Amino acid sequence: MFSDGEDDDVLILELGGERIVMPKFREEDDDQDADDEATTSSSSVVVMSPELAVERVGVGPFQRRLTALCTLGNAADAVEVMSVALILPAAGADLGMTDAQKSALASAVFLGAFFGALLGGVLGDARGRRLALALAMAINALFALLSAAAPDATTLILCRFLAGVGVGGANAAVFSVVPEFLPRASRGKHAVVLASGWMFGSVYAASAGWATIPTLGWRTFLVASALPSIACLAGVAAFMPESPRFLASVGRGKDAAAVLRRVASANGTAREIPDGLIVRAKASGVVSGGVVSGGGAKRGHREASSSFASLCRDPTLSRRTLLVGAVWFFVSFGWYGLMLWLPEYFDRRLSADDDDDGSSVADDRVYAFALLVALANLPGNVASAFAVDVVGRRTTVAWCSATASLAAAAFAVVGGGGVSGWGGYVACACVFNALSVGGWNALDLWSAEAFPTATRSTAMGALGAIGRVGSLVGTSACGAAIGVSLTAPAWIACVAMVMGSAGAMATNLETRGRALEDVVGEEGGGGGEGEDDSEELLADVEQRS
Repeated sequence: MFSDGEDDDVLILELGGERIVMPKFREEDDDQDADDEATTSSSSVVVMSPELAVERVGVGPFQRRLTALCTLGNAADAVEVMSVALILPAAGADLGMTDAQKSALASAVFLGAFFGALLGGVLGDARGRRLALALAMAINALFALLSAAAPDATTLILCRFLAGVGVGGANAAVFSVVPEFLPRASRGKHAVVLASGWMFGSVYAASAGWATIPTLGWRTFLVASALPSIACLAGVAAFMPESPRFLASVGRGKDAAAVLRRVASANGTAREIPDGLIVRAKASGVVSGGVVSGGGAKRGHREASSSFASLCRDPTLSRRTLLVGAVWFFVSFGWYGLMLWLPEYFDRRLSADDDDDGSSVADDRVYAFALLVALANLPGNVASAFAVDVVGRRTTVAWCSATASLAAAAFAVVGGGGVSGWGGYVACACVFNALSVGGWNALDLWSAEAFPTATRSTAMGALGAIGRVGSLVGTSACGAAIGVSLTAPAWIACVAMVMGSAGAMATNLETRGRALEDVVGEEGGGGGEGEDDSEELLADVEQRS
């Protein structure tokens, strides 16, 4: 807790049961926080790093609301992807789509998400996470609604492509902003809750599809699929502030402090944030005679190209992007390649066994089976919430991917049976999804923690784009293979998941327990512990006092 001392030139900081006499800092010539210096009395400036400031505000109602809101945004991503798989049989028949057009429809969302991830990621680092998420949700909602009125296959494919642009940008935004509001000890479980948006989105999509497509039609279902994006957009506009780490990284230290003060007020920890606080993110800085000096970021925002350039030019970050990106590619290839063709597989298998192609009984079972597979996310989410903190992020990715490959192989073997054995192949699909989602949760968290704030959104966008390429290739390959053999996609997914597991084990990068880095070149940026220089600053002040 901060309080004024008897001497007006000092502050007394009570930290861990100790009293630290701290001179009130004065800002000198420094581009970072230049406006803050002009508006804040030189006798009342207190500087903290983002890591220390976020630790002090703690975890409470604010983070729970933010995580819930961003989970809704992640759910919109799942709804967008799963909706294409669910409407394929009905929309294909209604619009007279060829197999090539069905494949194009299944791939369109991934192609759109590829561009959306790149553009949204760069926007998030250049102008902020809040704007990036709001724009992504608006684009997704608009084109999801327009696709419901598509008069032909070409228009439907185009609208789903543009809706995919929206969800591609949303993924980078939500997985960047949530960890930036959380102390390191809380990031694991909150990130898993955020990732569980896929489960909620999948269950919502499967339930809505089952309730609407057989009776009201696929167009009504597409209207319902836009609701999560609309709700998330409303929540962002009404509640979500900008990330304090982003604000600090672009030199808006006083604005970052104002956001943290709002968080602390909601969490009941307002006493932990002193008046006159400026949050500063930088690679170096010294305390000399009660004066804080050092380099800083450009005030207000950064150039759109700077974060992407850092990923390409910095040896550590570029190598990290390639290694983690390989995991994204193979896991996306395997998971999407199998999951998006499951409704088609169920439809063909049940129709062939009933000897009544397109029967209503078979159609109802397709959506019931899709719902069961979506519900299998739950045990995967629960298990991964503990695994990421117990065995680590990287190990969870590797083991979940490896065991998911075994489930895919089992599906291929069991899936050759008739309707009397439907329980076997549905069970294998459920196990595959449960294990895969555990790996996905860890992969999202691992990726977000691996990059500094200055490039985090761009990195998540780049990784998401790599994943979308894997998804696009996977769905195309499995779409072609299913014409040869109904179980071929499962064998393809098996091999891809093995490659994803091997990729995770090939790197020694582990982020469990690490402080988040804030700027490129920060100590610990090469995979170290990310030491918080605020603690060194306070120790220096204590020694001087």
